[in-house]
Amino acid sequence: MKDNEELSAIPNKKYQQYFERFKEIDSVDVSQWKTIHLIAYFCRKYQDTYGTSYSWKFNTPAPSKCFEVWQMNVLASKLSSNPTILRDYIDWVFDNIVPQSKRRLTSISFLTKEETLHYYKLNVLFAGQQGSNIDRATIFPATYQAVIKEITNFTIKTYGEMAFLSQVEPRPDNIKVAIQKLIEMGFDPEILKRIV
Repeated sequence: MKDNEELSAIPNKKYQQYFERFKEIDSVDVSQWKTIHLIAYFCRKYQDTYGTSYSWKFNTPAPSKCFEVWQMNVLASKLSSNPTILRDYIDWVFDNIVPQSKRRLTSISFLTKEETLHYYKLNVLFAGQQGSNIDRATIFPATYQAVIKEITNFTIKTYGEMAFLSQVEPRPDNIKVAIQKLIEMGFDPEILKRIV
């Protein structure tokens, strides 16, 4: 740093450009959110909750390799790659976990705590879907069945049938459209990969 430069809370122009993109969450549909948008949403929830900005680690000069991006990618790998599910999880954590904390949480890593994720999956994400014990015979939710019927004209009653339908290759366009619609409604297609 040169002697006459002003001090800044942002270490370089790359971070400044990165933070300027945070406003995109107001114009980009949640289904199209990327890691940057989820982090921006997290920072907004943090600001709204604590009345102060989230303190970044700035552990690397490149924002794309920073601690916060890494943590969001960890969350996606443990929970879902669906941005709607991740956004809903962030909301749930700020509504249910943060208020119970005895002190202000200072790291984004509280989102990736195993016990919190496990509870969320079992009691929120898969609630009404027999928890994490979904198998081939588990009934596919009626709202999802209706979408499949409307778009493909197939009658799907169980997760096993849905898993079979999702593996058809080459996948017809109407099946692609139906699965995309389910994802927009909050369905996580990763569940189907675990059906045995």
